[in-house]
Amino acid sequence: MYEVPRPALIAALTAPMAGAFFLLLKTGNACLYAGNVVIGTCTGAITSAAASATSELFGTKFFAVNHDTVVSNIPIGSFLFGFFAAFVYQRGENGRGVCMGAQCYERTFLVWGCLCATWFGGPCGLRHELKSFD
Repeated sequence: MYEVPRPALIAALTAPMAGAFFLLLKTGNACLYAGNVVIGTCTGAITSAAASATSELFGTKFFAVNHDTVVSNIPIGSFLFGFFAAFVYQRGENGRGVCMGAQCYERTFLVWGCLCATWFGGPCGLRHELKSFD
């Protein structure tokens, strides 16, 4: 039986997240709901897969430390997203601190969608590099 490596699963889950961030660029409730559902589902699945990916990538010798390091990216990423969104929102659409509507977060969603698309191959590359040390 063939089993998908956990890092490949994590990489596969970042692709729909990138699409969801780009979907949030469109106005309308359907895009808003669908984008949030995809981002929430993929984030939860990545969090669940991170535990088994930690042992697959780094072994079990220092599992607790490695797992805590891998899982710490969740609050750090949330903080960075919130900080960037607040920065863009405070700066405002026209530089005067006044921003209304979806265009306020357009730049934020664009940047995070591009980051997700860029990091699509990151977990697979990490697995390949670490396995070459075995």
